Amino acid sequence: MLKDRIRNISTLPKLCRTCSIHYGDIMAKMLCFIKWTVADDLPLPTDPTELGLLTVEQFARLSIPVTDFQETDVFQIHRACST
Repeated sequence: MLKDRIRNISTLPKLCRTCSIHYGDIMAKMLCFIKWTVADDLPLPTDPTELGLLTVEQFARLSIPVTDFQETDVFQIHRACST
């Protein structure tokens, strides 16, 4: 469950500028991920130009439901935060 959406982030270049990440570095990592990941129903483009035009969103928190130990019908929420 995604929480705390950060406004004014809509493309990968904007995300890179906001997070101070070099665009070439993140593009190389994403292309490597796409290459080694099995394509699902909606495969990502492998062309860097097309990939840079896809819409993105940035969130400050992520709530992760995790099944309780030995009780598969009970969940505990783990919260991951980003800076």
